[in-house]
Amino acid sequence: MLRQNGYFPVKIEKAIQFKDIRDLSFGAKISSKDISVFCRQFAAMSKAGIPIVRCLDILSGQVSNRIFARLLTEVHSEVYTGTSLSRAFKKRSTYFPLLFTSMIEAGETSGTLDIIMDSLARHYEKDHRLKQKIKNSMTYPALVLLVALGVMYFLLATVVPTFVSVLTRSEMQLPFPTKLLLSLSGFLSGNGIFILLFLFLAVSIICTVISREDGHRKWHSFLLKLPVVKRLIVLTAATRFAAILGILLRAGIPLMSSFDIVNMVVGNEVFREGLRQVKEMARMGSGISAPLEQLDLFPAMLIQMIKVGEESGAIDEMLLKAAEFYEAEVEDSLTRLTTLLEPAAIILLGGIVAFVVLSIAMPMFEMMNIVGS
Repeated sequence: MLRQNGYFPVKIEKAIQFKDIRDLSFGAKISSKDISVFCRQFAAMSKAGIPIVRCLDILSGQVSNRIFARLLTEVHSEVYTGTSLSRAFKKRSTYFPLLFTSMIEAGETSGTLDIIMDSLARHYEKDHRLKQKIKNSMTYPALVLLVALGVMYFLLATVVPTFVSVLTRSEMQLPFPTKLLLSLSGFLSGNGIFILLFLFLAVSIICTVISREDGHRKWHSFLLKLPVVKRLIVLTAATRFAAILGILLRAGIPLMSSFDIVNMVVGNEVFREGLRQVKEMARMGSGISAPLEQLDLFPAMLIQMIKVGEESGAIDEMLLKAAEFYEAEVEDSLTRLTTLLEPAAIILLGGIVAFVVLSIAMPMFEMMNIVGS
């Protein structure tokens, strides 16, 4: 075409393809909700006899998450050319969890991919629901605390200074709460920017230290020493451990490989370190229940159920039953925690406002009494 029109190429360069900014993922993983919906729909179509390639083609056009849709399109292209489904997903391990790809591989090997996808859908639905409950239980108290700090700063930096001249001109002895309030107001008014910079630097340093391996473990170890938080962490870890290990063993994945997957999703570095020790002891033939009992991290009932499962040969069934029980325990603990935190946060906010109002009102009433007498 070019030569017919009298044009000849002088230099050839590869064109730069600009992607939609909404497709930028920055290495983010697909959410549990997206995976659960995909697995549920894939399982339904697979049970209906629709080929895998066709399932991927349909789902890639239905997924609302643009990144997930693009990844499914790539997986569809590879599966169409002969690559296995598990291998295509494993090439994108940055986005998809190891549990997901390992279960798909087990389903392909055993010929029960539809059943495996159904199990994955239930697991990720429960996982998403648990994460949402934890977020929701923490959102309201955190919001009230943020409002309390904002109200405190506003009162001390703007409202209180208007009364300073009146109170300081009087020769009366100011009450201790009023003196404390005036000192705090003066400090915040004169050093507000420095306080914000200090808080920003402190949070940045803490986040940097926690992000390191040693700091990460110390932070998780510290959380396990807090009474209410410890119970919630232990129950959540027990739920994830029992649910994921039960699903993997039921799918026919070897115990050692299952432990590697469970270790990545248990959620706490102290538990991860302990499970690595349990894995090594189990490799030497000591089973699971005895090393877990020595570890002294998981609830006693979970260990007893595992022991019964080892003796009866139905360890996967026992683990899944235990997961259901501890999932209900986590929900109950979150409900109780929210019930306690909400009034505590309101009392904190009311206490701050009451302290400021009384600190200003006390000398005012005293001045009125002096004038009246």
